[in-house]
Amino acid sequence: NTLFSIFEQGDEEVYKEHNVEGLLDNPFVLIGMAVKGVENFHIMDLMYRRQYGNKYIDVQKSVKHKYFCRLFKHLDRVKFDSIDEFKIGNSYELENSYNALNEILFYFEKIEYYEKCAIIKKTMDLMCGKYDQSFEE
Repeated sequence: NTLFSIFEQGDEEVYKEHNVEGLLDNPFVLIGMAVKGVENFHIMDLMYRRQYGNKYIDVQKSVKHKYFCRLFKHLDRVKFDSIDEFKIGNSYELENSYNALNEILFYFEKIEYYEKCAIIKKTMDLMCGKYDQSFEE
């Protein structure tokens, strides 16, 4: 629980600590937190497997579910209606970011959370410059 709470705290606490909470609505920041969260999950997962072995394996699926649901919350906060001012695809390491979001997408697809998949897919399309707001209307 202690290690998980460290990763859980994440970037939001840092932004709040430095009084720049307004950036938490920025699509760059929200997507970046989700992407970084996938990387953090893999680190945490590896550490838990090494330290706790089979004890961790028994709860690994529930830990991943809880963690990925929290990552999704960042993506769910991206406001697509005012997104044209951002050129996200040019601002990230696109391939790494796309792969991280794809991993979240596949996870939710596997457990059939299709509403979450649709939001993740919109975000991925946005990153690649394929998102078209006219389809929303």
